[in-house]
Amino acid sequence: MTGTERPVFNERYEVQQRIGRGGMADVFLARDLLLDRPVAIKVLFPEFATDPNFVERFRREAQSAANLNHPNIVGVYDWGRQGPTYFMAMEYVPGRTLADILKANGKLSPQQASEICMEVASALGFAHKNGVVHRDVKPANILIGNDGRVKVADFGIARALNSAAEQDLTQVGAVMGTATYFSPEQAQGGQPDPRSDLYSLGIVLYEMSSGRPPFSGENPVAIAYKQVHDAPQPLNQLVPDIPKGFEAIVAKLLAKNPAVRYPNAEALRDDLRRFREGQPVQALAAILGNNAAASPGAAPTTAVPAAARTTAMPSTGYGATTAVPRTTAMPATSGQPGNGPGNPTQYYDAPKRTGLYVLAAFLAVAALVAGGIVLFQLFNNKGTSSAAIALPDVTNMTLDDATKLLQSKNLTVKPVAEANTAVGENIVWKQDPVATALVTKDQAITLTYNPPATPVPMPTLLGKTQQAATDILAPLGFVPEVILDPNSDLAQGLVTGQIPDADTPLKPGDKVTISVSAGKTQIIVDNVTGFAAADAQKTLGDKGFKVTVIQEQSDSVETGKVIRSDPAAQTPLDKGAEVKIYVSSGAAQVEVPDLSGLTSTQALLALGNADLKGAIVDVTVPFGDSRDGKVVSQSPPAKQKVAKNSTVQISVAHAAAAPSTTTPPTTSAPTTTSPPATTSTTTPSTTTTNPPPTSATLP
Repeated sequence: MTGTERPVFNERYEVQQRIGRGGMADVFLARDLLLDRPVAIKVLFPEFATDPNFVERFRREAQSAANLNHPNIVGVYDWGRQGPTYFMAMEYVPGRTLADILKANGKLSPQQASEICMEVASALGFAHKNGVVHRDVKPANILIGNDGRVKVADFGIARALNSAAEQDLTQVGAVMGTATYFSPEQAQGGQPDPRSDLYSLGIVLYEMSSGRPPFSGENPVAIAYKQVHDAPQPLNQLVPDIPKGFEAIVAKLLAKNPAVRYPNAEALRDDLRRFREGQPVQALAAILGNNAAASPGAAPTTAVPAAARTTAMPSTGYGATTAVPRTTAMPATSGQPGNGPGNPTQYYDAPKRTGLYVLAAFLAVAALVAGGIVLFQLFNNKGTSSAAIALPDVTNMTLDDATKLLQSKNLTVKPVAEANTAVGENIVWKQDPVATALVTKDQAITLTYNPPATPVPMPTLLGKTQQAATDILAPLGFVPEVILDPNSDLAQGLVTGQIPDADTPLKPGDKVTISVSAGKTQIIVDNVTGFAAADAQKTLGDKGFKVTVIQEQSDSVETGKVIRSDPAAQTPLDKGAEVKIYVSSGAAQVEVPDLSGLTSTQALLALGNADLKGAIVDVTVPFGDSRDGKVVSQSPPAKQKVAKNSTVQISVAHAAAAPSTTTPPTTSAPTTTSPPATTSTTTPSTTTTNPPPTSATLP
């Protein structure tokens, strides 16, 4: 927008310059002429202003934010319609978005990140208490003012808590939000709650401290899959000196199961405050047990080094169990818990190990006893062939390695192939007898292993129903994972994408991700009555309709203009549906009657009967001409086709006056001169329409 353009919205807001552009609206800096203050004007793109779904979403954003009066929420003052589109007047916050700051700086310190998120948590907590879930928390919607104030903006897809899915706004199960930042429950089309906003804020916190979000992919479907199934890379691998308390807060926010996250935004804000004040955080206490919550004045606890190991995480209820690297260490109680050297934080959950320690001690004693028995028998038999040995554990070994090991101990191996997708190919997953059992020379040991599968090509699933796709994958042994696709034009339930692609070699047990359409979005038919045919075709075609043009006569609509559409304007239709437009070919044609020899009155009646009009023009003929008072010519001529209600010009003869007579004088008597007698015969003329009558003389 140039400096000379100053459009005024709603006769109140003078636009000055564009300061931002979003997914469905431009944002301008404007001046409130009534209150003399700067405001931000969000203007919906014109192409969306004709879609009632977008207009309703825009209206809902204004209503949601206008009801939230909080220092950390961008205020909304007004909204309305301007010309073909809609606008919203909001609080103007001079500064930058968090996304801009991260783009410029890469990342922030944990102290800076926690300070910003404390304010965001305050805003979300207020919104949640007022029954509103944001559903799109991301750096682009967090504003950092020049004065350091933090504001949350864009409640465009907010939803009232416990409300039903909006009619005509989203299909059931449609995913709303930004894939990089939405929660697992949103990725699966579930109903989000306040803890969904906290998950999104956890991703923002992760990105602020590491410089990148935890999950990325080639498309939203791939990212959504990771949100549900994958664990993020631990922060301590990306930022080695990350404080353990801060890392624990992020881990708690990113729990797949909402029940594991903070119960509300206030609890998160309190934990962030504890971190900033150097106090023990509740998230770390939950991971490490009660020892993590010891007071700073308690005696320091010695760290117990432990090798890093991978432990299977319990399922969160949203996806399969995920292996996450973790280490075990006792926390130091001086300063921030767990921040001392050699005390890496256990990432995500860490169940109490009291029962595990008891079980481990029992197994160790049992192993010592068994070992003693074996040694006793070996020494007693002095290595004779009848000596018994303890059977080693060969599970999770390849069949070849397990066979070689057992054969080296003079045992016979009996392999049994039995598929088990939980282990790799050729991996032994069961043995009989079990490990530590006493066996003798040449005893047969049954090893059950997962045989290698023959790869088969991935079938094409695009366009098939979800059930049909599942039926195709099941006999092949592939495991389907379904992700909803809210943006597809295909009918609800049809497959819109697949990972991997068709013809990719797969083996039984491999996972296949299929995206399924959440359903078509209906579009309102525009009112194109009176449009030129080409303009109407473009308008409806741009909306996604198939347009058919039909010619139709019309007495009232100009040739080439649209008379009506079928279905009529404002009718909701699926994208791709047919819309017929009826275009005027002009008025109906009638034949001009032959008017020659008729009187003017007769000619006008004949034209009226033919749905035509007449315009009479008088022409002069000699006195006594038989054509006097009759039609002598017409334009257009008889039998020519013309449009209804056209005007026919008719020429009606009008006789000239009679010639004058003079009597000559006599010489024998007084001369008397009589004035010449003049006889004038006038035929009255009748004029019904323009042009005005003219005169002509006919021979």
